[in-house]
Formats: sequence, structure tokens, C-alpha cells
Amino acid sequence: MNPLTIVLTGKGLITALGLLAVAVLVLLAVGWLAGPGYALAGGLGVVLLVKGLFALLKPAE
Repeated sequence: MNPLTIVLTGKGLITALGLLAVAVLVLLAVGWLAGPGYALAGGLGVVLLVKGLFALLKPAE
């Protein structure tokens, strides 16, 4: 079993960090406006989305 290695350099790293910051800010806004339950559900959705992206980028075994 090979470990998954994704190397982000330069603009890709900045873009990934920017998207992560936007997701956190949106979850904070949802938690403040609609309540913590919706923010937790949104956070779970983000985690599942990231895991799905890793699954798509993982090389075939």
C-alpha cells in the first residue's frame, strides 16, 4: 500500500489555503447566523468533500 502524497507548490498551495480560509469563514458565518448545528453539518460536508477529492486523486492500486 503506497501512501498518498500530494505536493502543492507555489500558486496551488496559496489557492488551497485560500479556499480553506473561505470555507472556515463561511462556516463561522453560518454558525453565527443560523446556529451551531448547521455549522457542524456544513463542516462534516466539507470533510466528506475533501476525503472524496483525495479518493479521486489517489493513484489506482
